[in-house]
Amino acid sequence: MEVLLALATLLVASALATGINTMATIASQREKACNPRMGNLAIGRRIWTDTVCGSNSTELYCAYTDYPDQTCKEPKCDKCSAAVPRLSHPASAMADSTFKNPRTWWQSARDVQREIVQLNLEATFYFTHLIMVFKSPRPAAMILEGSQDFGLSWRPYKYFSTNCTQSFQLEDDVNVKGAPCTSRYSQAVPCSGGEVIYRTMSPPYSAVDPYSEKAQDQLKITNLRVQLLKQQRCPCLNKSLDVKPQSLAHYAVYDFIVKGSCFCNGHADHCVPTDGFRQVRTTSKLQVVHGNCICKHNTAGPHCEQCAALYNDKPWKAANGKTGEPNMCEKCKCNGHADSCHFNMDVWLASGNRSGGVCDNCQHNTEGIHCQRCKQGFFRDFQIPFSTPEACKGTASSSLSSDA
Repeated sequence: MEVLLALATLLVASALATGINTMATIASQREKACNPRMGNLAIGRRIWTDTVCGSNSTELYCAYTDYPDQTCKEPKCDKCSAAVPRLSHPASAMADSTFKNPRTWWQSARDVQREIVQLNLEATFYFTHLIMVFKSPRPAAMILEGSQDFGLSWRPYKYFSTNCTQSFQLEDDVNVKGAPCTSRYSQAVPCSGGEVIYRTMSPPYSAVDPYSEKAQDQLKITNLRVQLLKQQRCPCLNKSLDVKPQSLAHYAVYDFIVKGSCFCNGHADHCVPTDGFRQVRTTSKLQVVHGNCICKHNTAGPHCEQCAALYNDKPWKAANGKTGEPNMCEKCKCNGHADSCHFNMDVWLASGNRSGGVCDNCQHNTEGIHCQRCKQGFFRDFQIPFSTPEACKGTASSSLSSDA
C-alpha cells in the first residue's frame, strides 16, 4: 500500500497546509494567523455503517490478497462473526492505528450492493482530504457527500465510477478538468489495497485563502458520508473455479482517514473537547482532534467566530491564511468604565471606518458611547485619571438620589 506516500503528497498539496506554511514565515514577534494541528477526524469517534459481516450468524468469506505483479493467486477464505472478537471486522477497525494494526478492517455483510460509511462530528470542523484503503476491490460506483448542518441536508463532494456517464450522467475529470465525477479510483485492480483519495482544496479552490468564505464553504463539515453503490469483482475470480462468487460479494475497508482540523477561522492553534463529547475507545496512539477553539486575537466563541466582549471596535474578520494577517479584534475605547461593547455600523461609517465600538452599561457614574463623560449630577475629579472608578464625583443631592 502507498498510504504513507499518499498522505505525504496530500499534506504538501493541501491549500490549508500551504496557508499555514505561509503564516510561519511571518515574523514571530507579532501576532499571525494560526490553525490547530491536523489529524484524522475519525479517531476517537464512532464510524457508522449499514451492515457488518457476521452480525446475525457466522459467515464464510473469501478475499484476494494484493498482487502488485498482476498475477492471480488463490483467494484466502475464513469465517466472520461479530460475536467473536478474533473473527469480527467492525467499523471501528477503519480508524485504528495504520501503523500498529495495519491489517485490521471493516467488512460489510455478504451480498449487499449498497452500503453507507458515515462519520458524525459533534461540532463544525475543517475537512481537507479523505483517504480510503480498500481490502476488497474498490466500488464500481460511489459518492462522497458532506453536511454542514448535522445531517439535515447533504451535498456531493465527488462522484466515483468506472463509467461516469453510465452511472451518474456526468463528465469524467480524467477527460474534462474539474468535472464532478472521476474514474481515477474505480478500477478493480488491485483487488486488495486499492486507494480512493479526495482533496477538498483541489483546483479551482487550491489558490484560495483557506479562511475565506469561498474556501469555508468547501472545507466546513459536521458529517461525512460515503455511499458505496455498486460492487465489482476481482478479475481473478474467473480463474478460481472452486470459489463461489457470493463468498467474495462484500465491501471491506482497511482505512478511513478523514484529514482535518478544528475550525477556528485562523484565530486559534489549540482546541479542547466540546461540552458533552465522549471519546470512543481506540487502539490508535494518535491524538483525537477536538472541536472547541482556545481563541487568540481577542476573539471568542467555539470557533472564534466573534470578537471578545470588550473588543468590538472593528468588524470581526477571519484571519487571512494566504498573507498570515491575523485581523485581530480591537478593544473599544470605554475609558475603563465598561466590561463589554458592541459594534455599530453607523458609528463606524461616521468615523471614516476607524472606530465602531459602542460601550455597554457604562459604570462608575459615566455615560456616552465611550463612557467618556460623567452622568448628569456628577462632576469630574481632575485630580485623578478619568479611567479610575472614582473619577466622577457626586454632589450631595446626587448621592442621596443614588442611595434612594
